[in-house]
Amino acid sequence: MKPSKRKYVPAKPRTLKWNASVQLLLCSGMIYSSILHAQPNTQDIPLLAAEDEPRKVSSWSLFSSSEKPKSAELRGTFGEYRQIAEQAQKLSPAQKVAVKETIKPAELSSTRAYAARQTQAYRQDGERGEAGSKALRVILAGALKQAIERSPTLKQASAELGAANADVREAEGQRWPQIDVSANSRSKSFGRNSNPVSQTVNLNMTTTVYDWGRTEKTIDSRKELGTAAIQKYMANVEVLAQDVASTLLEKEKASRISTINQQYVERMKRLVDMLGDIVVTDTGRASELVQARARLMDAEASRDTWQARERDAEIKLRKLIGTNTIRIPQNIKVALPDIELNKLLLSAQNHPVLLQAEAEAKASRLHAESLRAAEKPQINWVVTKSTGKDDFGREDPWQTMVTVSWPIFRGGAATAAREAALLRAEAELENKEQQQMDLEFEARAAVQDANTLLARADLYVGLIKETEKVKEAFFDQWYHLGRRTLLDVLIAESDYNNNRVNEVSYRFDSYLAVIKAYGSTGMLSRWLMDDMNKSER
Repeated sequence: MKPSKRKYVPAKPRTLKWNASVQLLLCSGMIYSSILHAQPNTQDIPLLAAEDEPRKVSSWSLFSSSEKPKSAELRGTFGEYRQIAEQAQKLSPAQKVAVKETIKPAELSSTRAYAARQTQAYRQDGERGEAGSKALRVILAGALKQAIERSPTLKQASAELGAANADVREAEGQRWPQIDVSANSRSKSFGRNSNPVSQTVNLNMTTTVYDWGRTEKTIDSRKELGTAAIQKYMANVEVLAQDVASTLLEKEKASRISTINQQYVERMKRLVDMLGDIVVTDTGRASELVQARARLMDAEASRDTWQARERDAEIKLRKLIGTNTIRIPQNIKVALPDIELNKLLLSAQNHPVLLQAEAEAKASRLHAESLRAAEKPQINWVVTKSTGKDDFGREDPWQTMVTVSWPIFRGGAATAAREAALLRAEAELENKEQQQMDLEFEARAAVQDANTLLARADLYVGLIKETEKVKEAFFDQWYHLGRRTLLDVLIAESDYNNNRVNEVSYRFDSYLAVIKAYGSTGMLSRWLMDDMNKSER
């Protein structure tokens, strides 16, 4: 079967004309559509980043080059371009002029001023390292000195120390001869064979010859209590130093985070103002304005929270140092030295709390030994003199003698007192072991937290740079290209702000951990005060 051949039939002139008309119409539609997509928005409200300078953005004009003034550049998203272009095609030339007069470009003077302030703030942040950590330690030492002069707890510990020293002097006085003077008036006797006694003055001097070390043990016990009082005072100074340093750093942390949140609030306010002006023209974007307002209120709540924390720290600081003002300058780079765990644990052996418990245990043991010595015979030298006279008018002579006293039976009271003193010594030693264990693990945890938190803060530094680029890119893509939603922009802004807050929070938490590590080992006050003494020299 042979294949059939189709004959070529030339098109008629009328058909050719129809095809050409259709093609021309399609080309016109495509050109018109591209023109519509190239139309601009009637709003020009730039939103600047907190650290950015005002940037120039290229735009398409709604008017021709002959009609457009130099100050009336209009920019917006592609969705707004289409809506404004459709409206512009329906406007007469007179109406277009009216649009030109009513639509005003955004004033960039305030945005430039804001960007300049932010640039200056970041320049100050770059200069924080000039003063260094030494100046910070001098500030903390000055605050500690004021707190020491004010603290009622230290005044109480000082009074207890004075009482302990007085107890030592009282025990030492027992080694000297004990002189007693007594007197009596003339007596009145009743009954037969009663002899009245004339008025007399009696003098009695008693000197301990041998007491099995009772007096010496008592003196040593009182001295150990005095040492315990000194260590208690130093322990209170250490606690006070940790409270002052931690409160100052907490205040500085809250202040810096409040500043970051304030920048975030201003950023959200500008976004809300921009969307408010856009919604006046395009009511379909009211939902975006609601989202921006919600983020603004959230930013304000976070700022107020950290401001409240800053006020709480100020109140606590005022309780510690009074009305004196202690401020950490903004150009100080808050940095503390690296800590070595082995050196800290070695220094922890001399913590005032441990030395206090050890001294109290020694005092109790020595007191038990003095009680044991008091149960043995006591040898005293006695000298007496009385001015009384006998029946023949003769005055009594001076008398001297050696006496021996032996408390043989006291109903078990002496034994019980000695056992109680020994048990108190054992309890103090166990208390020392427990406190030493607590301080050791507290120092280990503080060192671990300091290293971990500081490393995490350093990681946030790089993350802040990346999220800053992301939020700028998202804003440009949303505002100029229409390829991002407002929710993406808000999430990027929130992530950037949260990363900045976390970086400051983790860094200051690491500083607080360093302070805690020094305080746990009893080195904080010496570290601060030695630096202050060197600066005063």
